[in-house]
Amino acid sequence: MANESRTTLEMKRHFAVSAELLFDAWTRPEMMKKWLMTTESTNTLAENDARVGGHWTIADHRQGKDYKAVGEYVELSRPNRIVFTFQMPQFSESIDRLTVDIAPQEHGCEMTFTQTIVVPHEEGWTEADIAKALEEYRSGSEHGWSLMFGGLKDILALYPLIQHIGAQKVAVMDDAELKSAVEDHFKKENEQALASLRYLGYFEHDSVALTPIGLQLIRQLTQHLL
Repeated sequence: MANESRTTLEMKRHFAVSAELLFDAWTRPEMMKKWLMTTESTNTLAENDARVGGHWTIADHRQGKDYKAVGEYVELSRPNRIVFTFQMPQFSESIDRLTVDIAPQEHGCEMTFTQTIVVPHEEGWTEADIAKALEEYRSGSEHGWSLMFGGLKDILALYPLIQHIGAQKVAVMDDAELKSAVEDHFKKENEQALASLRYLGYFEHDSVALTPIGLQLIRQLTQHLL
């Protein structure tokens, strides 16, 4: 019997931004650290060499523990496709393969995310044990990515807000004016989006007030649009 098995996870998500902006969220370190295996407030390292054969690293610190995810780029075709390896070496020597396909649409873009998950076998496992492990790995990965994609969607939803206000106008607003404009918008926004942005640290937990890193986020996204 082989020492490992594989299963495939496929997920689709729609984002109300251009394919280019979504591609950059996967490949620009200043964007990666906001959602990919980490949050801006817990991230300790986000770096990459976005070329075929280049490597990427994300490091996160939570509850006194350090976590690291690493990988290598296999294919990059902006803005439509990213293929790269994924490993968390503190947990396993197994290396998964991730594929992100991005299709432009009339109102945004659609992402098809595919993960080839490697499940190492433990000694004495039966076929039933393997089947159970495959399902557990797959469902666990799906849950984790669902949370991350939810956060990513809410972060990227700030781009249309900036475009509505006007990126050139936002760029010259002082902090008080920008906070007021964003907070006025979110007084009318759905609570689900706010809950995610609060969890990520961009808004205060009990109000629509931007935190300092939330204000910084708006500034960074605005510069990306200019």
